[in-house]
Amino acid sequence: MQVMKCGRLENATMSDHLFPEKNEKNFCTPPAKSTGHRSLTIEQELAITILSCTQEAVVITDSRGTIITANAAFSRMTGYSIDEIANQNMRVLQSGVHSKAFYEVMWSSIEANDYWQGEVWNKRKSGEIYPALLTVSAVRSETGELTHYVGSSADLTSVKSSQRELEHRAHHDDLTGLPNRRLLTSRLDQALVRARTCQSTGAVIFVDLDRFKLINDSLGHASGDQVLIRAAERLASCLRSSDTVARFGGDEFVLLCENTNRASVVDLVGRILVQLGQPYLLSGGQQVCLGASAGISLFPDHGFASSSLIQYADAALYHAKAAGKGTYRFYSSRLTQVAHTRLSADFQLRQALDREEFVLHYQPFVSMPDGKVTGMEALIRWKTSNDNIVPPGEFIPVAEDTGLIVPLGEWVLRTACRDMKELLAAGAAIRTLAVNVSAQQLSNPSFVDTVRGIMKDTNFDPTMLELEITESTLMGRGKAPVTILEALKATGIRLAVDDFGTGYSSLSYLQKLPIDKLKIDRSFVSDLEAGRPAQVITAAIIGLARNLHLDVLAEGVENRFQVDFLTANGCREAQGYYFGLPVPKESFLSLPGVGRGGEASFKRKPTETCPPVSAGNPSSIVSFPIGEWLLGTTGP
Repeated sequence: MQVMKCGRLENATMSDHLFPEKNEKNFCTPPAKSTGHRSLTIEQELAITILSCTQEAVVITDSRGTIITANAAFSRMTGYSIDEIANQNMRVLQSGVHSKAFYEVMWSSIEANDYWQGEVWNKRKSGEIYPALLTVSAVRSETGELTHYVGSSADLTSVKSSQRELEHRAHHDDLTGLPNRRLLTSRLDQALVRARTCQSTGAVIFVDLDRFKLINDSLGHASGDQVLIRAAERLASCLRSSDTVARFGGDEFVLLCENTNRASVVDLVGRILVQLGQPYLLSGGQQVCLGASAGISLFPDHGFASSSLIQYADAALYHAKAAGKGTYRFYSSRLTQVAHTRLSADFQLRQALDREEFVLHYQPFVSMPDGKVTGMEALIRWKTSNDNIVPPGEFIPVAEDTGLIVPLGEWVLRTACRDMKELLAAGAAIRTLAVNVSAQQLSNPSFVDTVRGIMKDTNFDPTMLELEITESTLMGRGKAPVTILEALKATGIRLAVDDFGTGYSSLSYLQKLPIDKLKIDRSFVSDLEAGRPAQVITAAIIGLARNLHLDVLAEGVENRFQVDFLTANGCREAQGYYFGLPVPKESFLSLPGVGRGGEASFKRKPTETCPPVSAGNPSSIVSFPIGEWLLGTTGP
């Protein structure tokens, strides 16, 4: 905007030169030239033309503030025509927003400097209040006498609107319209100041949708966005007007509740979990069910630092999810210690991988009833710098949480293939190497290429490799696992479902998977002596595998009864402590039944039999083909 500065008139008054009679009320048409004493100079004509065409509103008043005339832009901005506004005082535009002191300061500046510029709120003819950038300049005669005021202004409505939009977008989530992390932190800081001053209490609640990734993976991100919008609406409906719900990122939300206590928070979180657990109806007519988990920190119980309170609520959320999801947990100092321990474990695991502290042990697969070792499963161990052996159950969960399981799994596969090659060269008469695959590995887009690369680098026969995938990793993940498994099968690799019977099995889904083997979970095998339920389930799995033309292997075999039961019901392969503990590569060849023509020590003696029993006798071993009955091919 060009600022109009104060000035002096020479040889004539402003009314004589800028507003001749025939143009006094029309600022849009430049005056015609004249040959008389009232003729205008070229400069004056140019000035009038500029003022009439400018998009800024310009108004001329006398020394008392009475309006003489204005340009067309002024009419467009205020809604007053030139005839309507003439002879009125500039006070007609006052909005009532500013105080008397505001105008006193403005006029004091004009009196002292003949000039003032600033933002004001004016009122249009319609009554609408609008923001404007106003410049007021005093005009004096040659003698210094105040004769006129010239005011110019620009409408800031669109500018202010853009500023508000930018401000809103800077502090709100584009998708849900909720406050974002920045605004949440600001409000939490203010709430903590109030809580400290008033000695009041409050809560920070971290909420995360359970299984949300499944929606994005199976139905697409557009459906995921619909779920997030509806979840935000449900959260807002549970809160008081004084509470804040913010989208923290992804499917995470954070709630700020002031002036509340622990009991009220429990009631609120209960209602939230119920609301978020209701089905979501998507635009395509599909219904999806998710659920949610929550973590809670309290102030002042857990301090007055906003970052810490959010961190504590997040830590509590982690433990709520670890407890099975669909629940909530309050923060405690013990959770921080656990988090620090996990962080330390993550760092140590990465160092262990760099220092090559991981080792592989191998547990044999034994054929029944001849007792020959047919293969081996690679099991990872962590041998620390002080020679302590850390079992996988203690570090694998950390590796999975941190993503380290991907490079660790690649190391296991490469090392196991090399060890298998060495054992074969040394005379081992085995045909199968089993390696476990995690869910993160299977979901990694480069996993198939990684496996192919390892096969090529180690010159390993892919038909001897058996990848074990847990049942829960396979089920309920759409078509993605099937595509990856088919690509692996195309290389000649065998596939086994580990821990079968412990996940959410789907027989219809199972028949679509390109798998070769089912592994009966050790929990069923260990309960075989307890009675009929475990026996029925185990026999059913064996029959199911047989009818699907799959191999079957029993895990965790520890005694002769289990061997006899499994053999009598058609299971031809097993592993467990009964046949031997997992051993390093160097000790594997010494196991009985490993070498070519070696003596098999686990073979059933000729006099030992597993007598046929009646299915009606609950104390007897089940021997009828219950798997066929489940599939509908025969009756019990």
